[in-house]
This record gives sequence, C-alpha cells and structure tokens, in this order.
Amino acid sequence: MILEDILRDIHGLDAKLQELEQTYSLLSEDMYTLYRLGELEQSRDLIRWVGYYELRQERQRAYTVALRERLLVWRNQTGQPVPLRPGLAPVGV
Repeated sequence: MILEDILRDIHGLDAKLQELEQTYSLLSEDMYTLYRLGELEQSRDLIRWVGYYELRQERQRAYTVALRERLLVWRNQTGQPVPLRPGLAPVGV
C-alpha cells in the first residue's frame, strides 16, 4: 500500500469516526477505553466503531512506516531536505 492510499483510508475512517462521535457525543479514544474496560453495552454501532477505530490505528502505523521510508529514500537519493509541495516527494523516490 502506498502513502497516498493509506492517507486516503485514514481520511475516510476519520469521517466515519467523526459521525459516530457526533451521534454519541463521545470521542473515539474515550469510546475505545470504555470498550476495553467492558463498560459499554454491545451493539452494532459499537462493533462498527471499534472496527473503524482499530483500522484507523493500523493505517496510522502503516502511514508512519511508509512516510519514514519515503523520506529516507528521498534523503539518500538527493542528500537534500524534502521540499514541501503537493505530493511531498515523487512516488518513485
């Protein structure tokens, strides 16, 4: 999975998480803590919410790894700092 795909997934998951947060007036981090403590009643929405939250955490870790790899390749090939521009750095770099 490439950096752009991971970022697109993160944004999509954020939208789903935000919708559930607004519906239940509870931040996802707090929901997850309460879920892990067994303090929330099982429901279809809770199961979806936990799934979205865990997937977002997974994608965030993948993003961190992919970004680090891209920056290392860029630095090794150019020896220069990465310019901030749309797309950050060429995909092939």
